Amino acid sequence: MRKLLLTSSALVAAASISSYAVADVSVSGGFEWAYKSTSSGVTTTDGDSMGSDNTLTISFTNKTDTGLSLTGVYDVDADQAGDASMDESYLQISGGFGTVSLGQNDAVNDTFGIGEHDLIDEDLSAAPGSSSIVTNAGEVGNTDSNKLAYITPNMGGFQAGYSVMDSGTAVQSLDATAMGVSYTMPLAGGSLMVRYNKHSKDGAAAAETESSNYGAKLTMGAASVIVAHGDSTIGAGASQSDDREANGISVRYNLGGGMSVGASTMEATDDKDKTAAGVAEKYTANAAEVSYAVAPGLTAKVTYVDYDYKRGAETLSVDDSGSITQVNISASF
Repeated sequence: MRKLLLTSSALVAAASISSYAVADVSVSGGFEWAYKSTSSGVTTTDGDSMGSDNTLTISFTNKTDTGLSLTGVYDVDADQAGDASMDESYLQISGGFGTVSLGQNDAVNDTFGIGEHDLIDEDLSAAPGSSSIVTNAGEVGNTDSNKLAYITPNMGGFQAGYSVMDSGTAVQSLDATAMGVSYTMPLAGGSLMVRYNKHSKDGAAAAETESSNYGAKLTMGAASVIVAHGDSTIGAGASQSDDREANGISVRYNLGGGMSVGASTMEATDDKDKTAAGVAEKYTANAAEVSYAVAPGLTAKVTYVDYDYKRGAETLSVDDSGSITQVNISASF
């Protein structure tokens, strides 16, 4: 009798388990080591350094009987020895209606953002930490804080998205919203993609932020070109402290055999930080990069940037110009 009861219990448990969806689990990792040499007029940034950028991502994927795709993602930054911090953690629900993302993930202005730095693997800059300038012409204001986001399905090359971040009952004045649209079409054997996005964050008069970004990417065979513009403000009315504008252009070419080269140039200004003589806070940078796939999953890169920064009326900052050379070895698993 006892044996029969145990057998029956096992059958019931097995039937119960089979009634639940079994998810596909994947674990991936990215590990990157870098050696950077900076020539700068600022003592605290001049010199050589080494660093790492390591990540671990665990994802669970399942498809329901109704055709919905469910994906749970847990992404961890693992750069510091003996420590790990969560980067993103969210649930994604996809179907014919599009995709809904719930949790700590990017705002949609990141999804629909575009900047000249998108064709340069390593986004290097040396603007002083006391500056208020941007260092590329892409989207700004994105964070991985808890939010709700929706992206439409691809409809003949057109997509759109909207996200909202609720800062909670204690700091409701810091709520943020973002939207974006993109259109991709074939062009002379290649493709042309156009993107636009906007981000708004509430706050006191001096902390309210608004930003927008747009640009286009042309891909023809082994070559890609991006032209982008971005602008953003901090504060409103008489309390406005920053009015930033940036323009950039970049090109990348696949030479074959695992090697590619890229180059970019950008200029950013902040007209709110302008001296009586009309000198605005300004940052310019030119980048060049060579990337080589040593083996599947293993890549070596050399990136060079020369830059120039003028503080304008940003009195807490300091003028600087110089260059950065960085060597990266990265592996993906």
